[in-house]
Amino acid sequence: MEILNKKFNRPVYFKVMPGNSYHLDFTGRKVSGYLAAFGNADEEGDVIIRGAFAKSISEHGPESQSHRKIAYLFGHNPAEPIGRFTNLEENDHGLYFEAEIDYTDIGDRVLHQYQTGTLNQHSIGFSYVLDKLDYDKLTGTATVREVKLWEGSVVSMGTNENTPFTGFKGVDIYASRTTLLDEIERRIRLLSNADQIGVRATVSKLMALAEMAEPGMHPLPPIVEPPVNWDAVMIHILNTKL
Repeated sequence: MEILNKKFNRPVYFKVMPGNSYHLDFTGRKVSGYLAAFGNADEEGDVIIRGAFAKSISEHGPESQSHRKIAYLFGHNPAEPIGRFTNLEENDHGLYFEAEIDYTDIGDRVLHQYQTGTLNQHSIGFSYVLDKLDYDKLTGTATVREVKLWEGSVVSMGTNENTPFTGFKGVDIYASRTTLLDEIERRIRLLSNADQIGVRATVSKLMALAEMAEPGMHPLPPIVEPPVNWDAVMIHILNTKL
């Protein structure tokens, strides 16, 4: 239970596909490649296996009837969609994608930065399904059999936005956090898909920042009220009456 509280406790996680695993059709404004790989332990100790994305693709993929499609974003920012996925499928290697880039300012920028190599990696925003993973305490690895895939993004470099939890020990705090996260999750589900992605990302980053703080460190300086100059107050009152 402790490892679940520490490692799998946020509304959304980000995971980068290592390497320049994509192909660009500049003229046709199309890109294809891989968003995730199967079978190998990554930096967080996760081993995603084939089938982990199947439910998400079926329910929210390009060919689904859902109005909440898996989004194609720039840098995990739901305010900057760059196009749409035309194909998402699993194969022996990983999660393969095909996408078309919109004729927009951000789309043109991304297209050119794909071409120059400034944008050269892809990442996913997802949530763990806790009853669909198996954690090995001896090796510190987790076999991930299913996730909720929210979006796929193009990024400039592999960044780990999921800082490991190192502080705030205690069962009471864990229980309180779990309760709060359950409440947040219930409210998030009432939002549109784009807003869900944004709120999940914001909550996760906020939690990561909190976890980076040194134990016992106050996150903000205390508010110190300035001393009251009562002589000035009385003069102001007298002048007002006059």
